[in-house]
Amino acid sequence: MSKKILIFGAGVIGSVYAVRLAEAGNDVTVLARGKRLEALHSGGLRIRNLFLDEGEETAGIQVTETLAPGTEFDAVLVTVRSGQITDVLVRLKQERITARAFVVIGNNLGNLDEQAGLVGNDRFIAGFGAFGGYEEDGVICYLDGRTREKSENSRRSKTTTGIIDASARPALTLLHEIFSGAGIPTVENNNIRSYLLYHAALVFPLAGAMYAAGGDQERFCNTRDAIVLGVRGCHECFAALRALGYPLEPKSLRTLIMMPERYIVSLLSKKMRGESARIAMFGHANAPGGRSEIGGQASVLDAVLRASGKPMPSWNRLLPYFDPNHKEPLIPNGSGEIKLKIW
Repeated sequence: MSKKILIFGAGVIGSVYAVRLAEAGNDVTVLARGKRLEALHSGGLRIRNLFLDEGEETAGIQVTETLAPGTEFDAVLVTVRSGQITDVLVRLKQERITARAFVVIGNNLGNLDEQAGLVGNDRFIAGFGAFGGYEEDGVICYLDGRTREKSENSRRSKTTTGIIDASARPALTLLHEIFSGAGIPTVENNNIRSYLLYHAALVFPLAGAMYAAGGDQERFCNTRDAIVLGVRGCHECFAALRALGYPLEPKSLRTLIMMPERYIVSLLSKKMRGESARIAMFGHANAPGGRSEIGGQASVLDAVLRASGKPMPSWNRLLPYFDPNHKEPLIPNGSGEIKLKIW
C-alpha cells in the first residue's frame, strides 16, 4: 500500500531514498532549498549509479521549499548535515508536521534524546545510510555497494537503523516495511548511539589523516605516516568510547582492533587507492563545504572523547588539520618515519 513520505534534504542520501521510494509507488515529497531546489525544479530529481551502466534514474516526486502547517505523513526522513538536524526537527514541530515515524539518517552526533523529544520518543528512529557520492550538473552520482561485476540488488548496502525507546518499535516496523517494499535493505542495531559514535571514531581520524597529507588521494596512499596516524587515531577514539561505557558497535570493528598495525596500514594503503574511496571518502572530504562539515563533527566527537580522560596523542596531532586555515605543516609526501608497532 502506498505511503505518504516526506524527505527533508535532497543531497546524496535523500535523493537516492526519494527515487527508490517513489519507484515503489509511494507518494514522495522532497523539501529542498537554494540552488538544489532550483536544480530540482529545472531538471527534476535524477540519480546515477557510478558503477553501473543503467544511465540516469528518476521518478515522480513532488519538490517544495515549504509545507502547509499540519501536513500529515506516514514517515518523515531527515537527511541533512549533522549541524542542521535539530533546526529541522524544531521546524517540523513548529509547523505541526505529523508522522508515524521520524527518521534521522546520517552522521548524527547530536543529542538523540533531545531530538526524540522534539518529535516524540515513540516515533523517533536514528540511522545511517551506506551511500557515497556527489552532485554533478544537477545529477546525484552515487555508490550503493553494487558494481558492474556484482550488480544484483542483494549487493545494495544496508541502511542501519535503531531506536532509543522501546515505544518506537511500531514506528521502526513501519519504516522497515516501507524500505523493504522499495528494495532498500535494512539492519537494526540495538545500540544505535554507540553505532553512530564508533562510526565517527572510525571515519574522522582517517579524514584528519587525509587532510594532514594534503587531501590528495595518491599522496595520502603513498604517505605511510599519515595512514599510521589515522589508524592510531581510530584506536585512541575507540578506547575513549569504551572507557565512557559505549560498547563496540558494530562488532565487526573488533577486526580493526585486533589486527597488527602493519597489516592494517598495508590494507588501508591499497583500499584507499580505489574508486570507491575516491568518491565516498576523498570526494566528500574535498567537496565544497566538506571540510567545514567534517571539522564541525570532529569537534563534537572530540568533546565527547575528552570526558574519558584517555590519552589521544595521534588524534590530537590530527585535530588541527580539520581547520582550512591551519598553520601546521603537512606530513611530508611519502614519509614513513613513524615506527610501526609490532602489534
